[in-house]
Amino acid sequence: MEEGATQQQSSAFPAPPYYFQRYTQANLALLDKAKAEPDHVDVTQATADLPFPILALEPPPPVKSGVYWLFGRPWPIQDSLMTLEEQGCEQLYPKGPIDRVKELKKLNHSAVFNFLELVHTLASSPQEFAAKVDQIRLIFINMHHILNEYRPHQARETLRLMMQEQLDKKKRETAAMRKTCADLKKQLAALRSLKQERTLSMVTDTTHIPNTSDDQPARSSTSRMSISDAGDESGSQLKDTSMSRLMKLADDIV
Repeated sequence: MEEGATQQQSSAFPAPPYYFQRYTQANLALLDKAKAEPDHVDVTQATADLPFPILALEPPPPVKSGVYWLFGRPWPIQDSLMTLEEQGCEQLYPKGPIDRVKELKKLNHSAVFNFLELVHTLASSPQEFAAKVDQIRLIFINMHHILNEYRPHQARETLRLMMQEQLDKKKRETAAMRKTCADLKKQLAALRSLKQERTLSMVTDTTHIPNTSDDQPARSSTSRMSISDAGDESGSQLKDTSMSRLMKLADDIV
């Protein structure tokens, strides 16, 4: 192993791995050439001058078994809760199926009792406090381990609640969209009804126009009425045109 390969596993902020300096632009370009043409003369000569195999720059495959180190502690690749024995701690509650609530209450009482004994020890024999501190620490480790056994259940319940919230939100949005569509359909139906009424009224007015083709005085009177009411008729035609455009737009939407 090369010098500097050993890493301090217990460091909370470890230094970068020793091989990070290998990942230069030139070495990465050479790696691409080596993968494309491994037997090329230029690639062979360039890789021969390197102090490490060029293919070592390739990331390793994912680890599927064993352990990995994190903050100075080994963690299994397969996500599983390590037993207290595997962690090197004594198990204070019975093995096998247990009533976790009952055992947590018992451990809580033991922690309070040991704390009172620690206070008494500090008052009477301060030099003997280490044993009580270790006992309290062991009790809390056991309590923490029991709580960690609830993690899978907590994860499932959290995921279930998140999915339920998303489903409820989509249902509310769908209901709001359906209500909006229903209101729009009502408005379009009202516009169609108004258009039909306007069309029917225009047809009715047309059928009631008198025939005065043989009556010259009546035609003259009608002409005078048309001249006097020109302003009113132009305004009515403008309104009819606007209404027709609105009805045509409603028909296009429907």
